[in-house]
Amino acid sequence: MILLGIDTATEMTSLGLCKYGEPPWTVTLSSPRHQLELIGVVVEQLFENSGISRSQLSAVAVDVGPGLFTGLRVGISFAKSIAGALGIPIVPVTSLDVLAFSQRNCPKTIISTVDARRGEVFYASYRKVPGGGIARISDYAVGSPEAVATEIESMTEPVLMVGQGSLRYKEIFSARPQVYFAGSAAAYPLISMLFEIAFPMTFSEEFISPENVDVVYIRDADARVNFEVRHALGKDR
Repeated sequence: MILLGIDTATEMTSLGLCKYGEPPWTVTLSSPRHQLELIGVVVEQLFENSGISRSQLSAVAVDVGPGLFTGLRVGISFAKSIAGALGIPIVPVTSLDVLAFSQRNCPKTIISTVDARRGEVFYASYRKVPGGGIARISDYAVGSPEAVATEIESMTEPVLMVGQGSLRYKEIFSARPQVYFAGSAAAYPLISMLFEIAFPMTFSEEFISPENVDVVYIRDADARVNFEVRHALGKDR
């Protein structure tokens, strides 16, 4: 089984090809301009360098958010285009799950964060479970760093925060004594972690058709903007 992975939820774009049981071929782009065009070029390079052809793909694994509005639209549009052309499904994975999964061996409560801009963060809480995985124990949410810090203050157990959202507002979160930070190496979703989540989902057929992919917005304003854009264009682009 071979997956194409696409993550454009944050300012770090990550792309990869992975054959099950083997190390992935990956490329990371920092704040690229002309993102859609660059994704196409990089994916073609991945096929060429890996020796994998498009016809060998089993599915496309894509980060569906929450995250930056424009980046998500670009990544998901590309994923839908290539999956639709090949007649293969899409495996939707969220950015918060990917971030938390990178800390799956931590015994503390994990709070995964993505910088939502506008003075807010997207976040969710997780716990380690037997077998080397994690379980989400809260809804996906968006809030100010101060509001998230207040939630943390009500917790009695130690907390590990992961993601750029926690690092950007570290001064606010670190005022709580039970808070620890995963660090800059885990600031953005890692494509390798996306693959680790996506392969089991693919094997258990937890995938969807390209036309049924939805973005995890959380913030109502983003969802309204997307509806208005689609309505103005008259089609999904």
